[in-house]
Amino acid sequence: MNVVTRLVIFALQNIFISLLPYYDMKAVVLGGAGVMGSNVVKYLSKSNVFSEIIIGDINEEMGKKIKEENEKVDFKKVDVNNKEQISHTLRDADVVVNCVGPFYRFAPNILKASIEQNVEYVDICDDYDITKFLIEEFNEKALNEDITCIIGLGASPGLTNVIASYASKQLTRVKEIKIYVTRGIKEEAGGAIPYHMLHCWLGEVPVYKNGEYIKARGLIDGEEFVNFPEPFGQTAVYYFGHPETVTLPLYIEGIENVCCKGSFFPKEFRDILLQLQSLGLVSNDRVKVGRNEITPLDFLASYVGTLVKKMSESKHEIPSGGAVMVEVSGEKNGETKIYRFAGISTMREGTTAPPALGAEMIVKGEIKSPGVKAPEACVPPKKFMNELLKKGIFGDTWITTTEKIKELP
Repeated sequence: MNVVTRLVIFALQNIFISLLPYYDMKAVVLGGAGVMGSNVVKYLSKSNVFSEIIIGDINEEMGKKIKEENEKVDFKKVDVNNKEQISHTLRDADVVVNCVGPFYRFAPNILKASIEQNVEYVDICDDYDITKFLIEEFNEKALNEDITCIIGLGASPGLTNVIASYASKQLTRVKEIKIYVTRGIKEEAGGAIPYHMLHCWLGEVPVYKNGEYIKARGLIDGEEFVNFPEPFGQTAVYYFGHPETVTLPLYIEGIENVCCKGSFFPKEFRDILLQLQSLGLVSNDRVKVGRNEITPLDFLASYVGTLVKKMSESKHEIPSGGAVMVEVSGEKNGETKIYRFAGISTMREGTTAPPALGAEMIVKGEIKSPGVKAPEACVPPKKFMNELLKKGIFGDTWITTTEKIKELP
């Protein structure tokens, strides 16, 4: 056998080995029996990277049902209030995807257990205040353990951060990033969504303006009319609190302004939320009802589901899914430039495909960035977005660039 033949055989062997699945990789999806988590399980089970996916959830009936439908999947009953149960479930795992919300309640214990068990971590945390806490509290611990932990790798936050990172890299100076979102209220969502919505859309929320944080009134201040892709079209949006406002100024140098603005379909839903807020129903103060004590917030989170169902069955025209737009403005070589990216998707698909891909890239070594970070600080934007676009998860996707001109062409 001559040298050339040996080299060809060696090269072919290496190619073959590189195509082999990573059969020894194990993923845990906490909240894997829920609306979002079950879709993450579906994506991971289709990947040739993982041989075993563990659903960790308190919903035994649904968890076992999903298990029966896929030979790669197993189920473990987990109460995420019990740190020992979390730790036991994570033992020997390569990566955990945390889909248990509301994240301001549950994320700290889960992230802490993940780092202690030396397990890589991804979540879809969408609460701005706990995002800041998780980074400040656990970043050094994850660095010391050489663990990559990505906070908020969903749709928004998540895709929005990655897109903002990509656009920012095209500019020599970044001045402003705006995140716009809207969605129809009738699409399927998990039980944590009402809590998140009431927590982040109402009351005082952070806005990064002129290099410092100010407070704005959620769903009231900052009215602006935005042209979303059809079927959403032009709609009014308002400030709301989201992690992008907290994390983008941390990682993108020199940025002056960052905000998140959004709306719902139908628009009457906003009016109702503001009325309920004015009645004090977002309070966490316990009140006695008969022999029981509840909080107005717990009541309202349950009532929102009933309200959504009634409005969905009414005469209101409600588009399915949602739309996201990211606008990044600044300068490139002294010229003003604006990048706008927009796309449409269901909330379930748009939120769950990114963490599944992120988990896959982490265990393959394509993302290696020890510490606790937001997506814009560690996810390779071009590779990540192109992989998602190849999978055809989203509807139509647009990119536009506008430049300041000195004369008409």
